[in-house]
Amino acid sequence: MKMAGASALSLGVPAANLQASPQQKAEGTVLPTVPIDLVKLPFLYGREYFVIRSGRAQVVFQLDRADLGSAFTRMVFDMEDARQSERKERALNFDPETGFASTALRVELGGFGFTAFGEQTESHWMIIDGMPAVEVMWWAGGVKVTERVAPLSSANAFLETIELDGAGLAGGDVVNAKLFLPRGQASGRGSVLVQNSEKYGCAIAVIGDAKVQINEEEGSVTIGPVAVGPKIKASVEILHVFQIPSRGADALKDQVRSLADGIENRKKETKAAWDASTTIVTDDKTLKEIYNKARFGLPGLIADDGTMNAGIFQYGRQWVRDTSNSALGALHAGHFELARAALTRVLTDLVSDEGATAIASHYDNPDQEELDQMGELLHVLKSYRDWTGDESLVRDHRAKLLALVERPLQPIFRDETGMVHNRREFWERTFDDAYELIYQAYVVRGLRDAVDLAPLLDAQDRVERWTTEANRTLETMLRHSTRALVADGHLIKRRNVTGEIANLIPTGRGGHPDVPFRTEKNNCLNPDASAGLVIALGLVDPHSELARKTLDDLEQLWNSRWFGGGFERYNSSSQQDTPGPWPFASCFILRALHDAGQYERSRRVLEWLNSVQGGRTGFWFEEIPTLRSNTKYCGIIPWTSGEIALFVVRHVLGIRFEGARMAIKPALYPQSPAVSADLRFRQGRVRLTIEGSGAIKRSDLDGKKLDHRPDGSIVLPENFTSGTLSIRRA
Repeated sequence: MKMAGASALSLGVPAANLQASPQQKAEGTVLPTVPIDLVKLPFLYGREYFVIRSGRAQVVFQLDRADLGSAFTRMVFDMEDARQSERKERALNFDPETGFASTALRVELGGFGFTAFGEQTESHWMIIDGMPAVEVMWWAGGVKVTERVAPLSSANAFLETIELDGAGLAGGDVVNAKLFLPRGQASGRGSVLVQNSEKYGCAIAVIGDAKVQINEEEGSVTIGPVAVGPKIKASVEILHVFQIPSRGADALKDQVRSLADGIENRKKETKAAWDASTTIVTDDKTLKEIYNKARFGLPGLIADDGTMNAGIFQYGRQWVRDTSNSALGALHAGHFELARAALTRVLTDLVSDEGATAIASHYDNPDQEELDQMGELLHVLKSYRDWTGDESLVRDHRAKLLALVERPLQPIFRDETGMVHNRREFWERTFDDAYELIYQAYVVRGLRDAVDLAPLLDAQDRVERWTTEANRTLETMLRHSTRALVADGHLIKRRNVTGEIANLIPTGRGGHPDVPFRTEKNNCLNPDASAGLVIALGLVDPHSELARKTLDDLEQLWNSRWFGGGFERYNSSSQQDTPGPWPFASCFILRALHDAGQYERSRRVLEWLNSVQGGRTGFWFEEIPTLRSNTKYCGIIPWTSGEIALFVVRHVLGIRFEGARMAIKPALYPQSPAVSADLRFRQGRVRLTIEGSGAIKRSDLDGKKLDHRPDGSIVLPENFTSGTLSIRRA
């Protein structure tokens, strides 16, 4: 990703031009200082993020196009405290005067200190020694600087490789590379500098025999002088170590020493952990790239104990729906342990004994419950059982899960039509009492998944009733004479319990003064992107006339009042806060389009997701703001990463489950090159090769021909545990 900038200011900053803390002053140069208000903004033109995690230490890298100082800075959070990452100023290393300026690498050449300049900085994911790493490249005069940072598994530590290449110099020269700890009392010895505060400890350790100078007063580590030239480059490895919570300087030094001495073993352990995940190889660059972004990113967004901030820099809380859908994506990326941790956290802390589900980390009254959350959780629990073969999670939480399944069937939520209703809608606005389309869909999906899990729940006696009630709800939703959530041949979002379609709503006073809900006279609910999920969940035949007309109706949400692409979550005219294209809402429609065989539209969405601001690094904003008031409330949403991983494996590779048996019906894009996948499956692997797009000509499982069904799908044997599946296309 090239971070093309809007500004073309100087590549370095002389000391006379800026004010700096004593810690930052050194040999006539300073780290650039950044206006604090701009640092705190989650969204700024060109600003993107990478998020990686090791143990409890979560590092969020900020990359800026505008020249506000260094283009590459980093902030540190305690991953097990979701509230902390709600705001940047809560970061463990935030400096109220300089923000995160001290985290920037400085390269000194000829007495001048260079830091990354957004106009000439590139960044992307890469693999180094089998480990995903963030790679950032920039220029310090004629020296090309490359920083690669990889998280080490469960170590509270990150391995950084700094490469200095004199490719742009006219001759030989020398440089110094300088790193800083946050302001505070630091102590160092040899090649290690440590600092402790009440909340956490941090350390920088240089590995190897590089020349190192420690300055305790300014809290800096200088590597050099290092010889560089047109054909001379040098590299050095750095350990960034964190202790959360702080246990004292001596313990931190012991932690650093142990990590440095065992660094090769740590690399091997980290590589092994990543080797266990699911991988996809193809010459379809976009498909491979976007899947890897989701696969690499999800472990940075979910803690080992299952904690997940539903919106970094925005929410600081947890929802059952957000965590469930993120865990669903983690499963399809092969991160089984991460998914289990997230689901355990949900079942332990976010579902009550009565089956109520938490919204923003608390329980609301029945009229405000989000009635989709039962289905989302049951759906991912079935997927967890299918992919991992682990039945204990469902068995161990039997009582809560039975209460969860039965809750929306209670009369307080459900009337004689068989549909659920209340005043809260999917996007958390409050209207008149009504039937919400996506609530019905997830009640049906949840009941059907509960039927599949009934033996684990010891609930075989409920199967007939759950099946009957699921069918009843779906039938009413699609075909009831006065209450169906269908009009003019397409799905509609909402119908009041009195029978009227809920569409026009009165202009209100909520939200910022520039939002459509306040500035425009006509405010409509339809269309709504959640209608795409009804198709993607398999509740409406994707090739039916109803699906076609629904997808045509949803097309109104593409570029509805902006440039550059993306679907709005619903009709912008009724937006109370954040009009604009929503990446995870766009994913709902992407999945439906693909299942419907509308590959041109599907591809358009996929390319947009891969290239939109945030998507270039793989950490998608909740929305791309179209109003100035929105930029302060625009966080990074893990759910989108989950949607991406799910889309590639379930909808493109076509892997689903019938009962507990894997069924495969590939749906590659037309003229797609071959795709190979090495999928984690229970205690083994599925090594899948798909020759390309088109009808299946022949399929072989471990070299033996496997029959395919008339619809083009393949069902693996019931006792299948691991093997190689090859699919040749006509």
